Amino acid sequence: MVNGIEIRVHRKFASRLNRERLKKIARKVLRAENARGDVTIYVTDDAEMRALNRQFHATDAPTDVLSFPTRAESRLIKRLHIGDIIISYETARVQARDAGWRIADEIDLLAVHGILHLLGYDDLTPRARKKMWARQKEILGAIAGDE
Repeated sequence: MVNGIEIRVHRKFASRLNRERLKKIARKVLRAENARGDVTIYVTDDAEMRALNRQFHATDAPTDVLSFPTRAESRLIKRLHIGDIIISYETARVQARDAGWRIADEIDLLAVHGILHLLGYDDLTPRARKKMWARQKEILGAIAGDE
């Protein structure tokens, strides 16, 4: 297996999330970026996201997605772990409603966005944001074209 994708979901949202769809999205992003390695995606609630954002970014508020790049290689199985992304289902639901699309589409967007962060993209400056969001749009367009 070239890219191992682990999907973990808070029990409150387990029945609402299509894990296979999320794995497919993650694999397509990695393939589009010619990246090899494993990624973990965890979908949780705003309370847990707020605690993580406070702990790692000193921001006492929930956010939609957090990315934690690792680039750690397992000596036992000789595989690269690219990192972890965490998505708030509750924030994604609000953003999807505000944008007028399905929550699945918002989760897809956040997964693509988070994985691009793991691969070195950032959105801290207008120029970097433009580049990242253009790539994100391109990948999401290719995914939509495959369905």
